[in-house]
Amino acid sequence: MRRSRLFILITLLVIGLFLSLAFGQTLTATAKYGKPKIDAEMDEVWKNAEEYITDRYVQGEKGKVAYAKFRVLWDEESIYVWAEVYDSLLNKDSTNPWEQDSLEIFVDEGNEKATSYDKNDAQYRVNFENVQSYGTNASRDYFVTATKKTDFGYIVEAQVKMRTRKLNEGDVIGFDVQVNDADRFGSRVGIIAWNETENENWRNPSYLGNLKLVK
Repeated sequence: MRRSRLFILITLLVIGLFLSLAFGQTLTATAKYGKPKIDAEMDEVWKNAEEYITDRYVQGEKGKVAYAKFRVLWDEESIYVWAEVYDSLLNKDSTNPWEQDSLEIFVDEGNEKATSYDKNDAQYRVNFENVQSYGTNASRDYFVTATKKTDFGYIVEAQVKMRTRKLNEGDVIGFDVQVNDADRFGSRVGIIAWNETENENWRNPSYLGNLKLVK
């Protein structure tokens, strides 16, 4: 009996480890309090923010997909994202904005981890030329961006305004950052995100990570 219980326990642990490695654990990032000027120039306030990296491959060959290093700030009205996107070839030829070289920001203001979008979830996108596009519930009214080309790719600085609530210290909202990588023919050949691995963020906010607001 004891051996059977031990075998079952070991089996469950192995399964849990496999699922963790296969699908990835939900990540939590920290956003510091502060309000930058949205101009694609790094303000002093960004230097106190934790830096994260998009390193979960959704599509594309590992090591050959554009990626971003990013930081997050917040105030009562908005979150702010500074992203340095490492991409050696920039292309926006596709008529589909998600196939252009671009950065996407996903927000679940209530962090319910629901499996479909509700009124407090939104998907925002901006390409390297600062052309915005939007998924569910997003619009230009809630998205302020600036971009700048660099020798390593491009910079995105963005403000995402909250649509349904005010933010407070200690809140945790749903959040993810995704980089879309186009080839020279204008086809998307890579997707890399901070939290998700399954290309589900655009329709299923349960795949978003967590963003904790601190001062």
